[in-house]
Amino acid sequence: MRIKKNRLLKSLSSSAVIGLVSIGSLLVACSDNKSDQSLEEQVKQNYVDIAYSVYSDSLTTAKTLQQSIDVLLDKPTNENLLAAREAYKTARMPYQQSEIYRWDTDITLGSSTGDQGIVSVDDWEGQVNAWPLDESFIDYTVDADGVNKPGFIIGGDNEITADLLIGRNGKTRTGQETEDSGVNVTTGVHAIEFLLWGQDLNGTKAGAGDRPATDYAMGEACTNGNCERRRQYLKVVSDLLVSDLDAMRAEWSPEAESAQGTLANNYLNSDASFDYMLLAMFNMMTDELASARMGAGLELFDTEEEHDCFSDLSHVAIYHNYQGIQNTFYGTYNSPVGGSNIMGPGFGDLIKEMDDATYNTFDATLKKFEKDMKAILELGERTPNPIRFDQIIGEGLLDPQGPNYTLANNTSIGLVGLKSQFDTMRQLLSLSALPLEGGGEGD
Repeated sequence: MRIKKNRLLKSLSSSAVIGLVSIGSLLVACSDNKSDQSLEEQVKQNYVDIAYSVYSDSLTTAKTLQQSIDVLLDKPTNENLLAAREAYKTARMPYQQSEIYRWDTDITLGSSTGDQGIVSVDDWEGQVNAWPLDESFIDYTVDADGVNKPGFIIGGDNEITADLLIGRNGKTRTGQETEDSGVNVTTGVHAIEFLLWGQDLNGTKAGAGDRPATDYAMGEACTNGNCERRRQYLKVVSDLLVSDLDAMRAEWSPEAESAQGTLANNYLNSDASFDYMLLAMFNMMTDELASARMGAGLELFDTEEEHDCFSDLSHVAIYHNYQGIQNTFYGTYNSPVGGSNIMGPGFGDLIKEMDDATYNTFDATLKKFEKDMKAILELGERTPNPIRFDQIIGEGLLDPQGPNYTLANNTSIGLVGLKSQFDTMRQLLSLSALPLEGGGEGD
């Protein structure tokens, strides 16, 4: 996400991750005690149930990441660094499906009269998933002349605590709020990503960041200086991520549904819930995913615009962002990490009840783009010789007609062009107008 006007914006192998706790592939459907609910009530309930499962999986995988980081800090070997990176990758799969919940502000902001907890997903996520970030604000960077320069925070002398990182998030070096040009992110998954991979100096060529495990070694084995502070930073930021996700999961829990002021309770009782479900799908699909996370890099041929640019895992991020859109429409969630699966009424059932033709048109659209997104994911995951998103950008720079660039670019352009279908669904359900946020704003 981008940092803008005093807000933090813009925005696969799970078996290899150490200690991933599987809670089973339980299939959850509408239970009998909800059979007397109207379809509208069932759709709202299922939306909240999916949120709880997605955030539960996000918390479980974040804890596994936290544990793998503790192992790395205890024994900084290349094997343990690779395990921590794999845990990061796995944690992205459920979390990216949660970003569909960001467009909740008008429903929830300022309404936390009961629990005094999180008042908005969008407000909360700036501490969890803000991007892009300025590497030099955190740790050392390598200039064009090959010289290492220490990062602002790790090269400093303030004690590295959660309060320090939270206080610096979105601020300049003088402590002022950043504007559009500022990218000083200090917390969340992308700070962890940078600390695990380091700079990606490969441009559009194959290869991600290649930080050595000895950056976390003690004594004479330490490389690139400030190892003790780097160790402190990685520990604090991973612990903070777990704490943040634990708080968000609680907001969608079954207990929260009846607690005034929680996010779950607000969604279940709001008259605007369906307006915001449609708004979320629209903004996530056309603006955030298609424009900010795909289109910006593809049109500008700029790898700095990709989402997970240190790890080259942008293909994982954008694919699972798309799954979040489908989850909302179909009312399903297929856990990518062995958690609880959900199947129930979704937004699409409201459309289908009103008009089969409108439902069938959008259903066909989603299936078409699912195929395209899956192809991009498979390019990034194939072995040998995967083709990651930055390489696709590079292909377009050399040949705009190249097959992989054409696939990604046409997918981005196609998603942006779906406004008329969203307008049809909005009119069918007599929902509020759809404001496109613009500029890829979001986390």
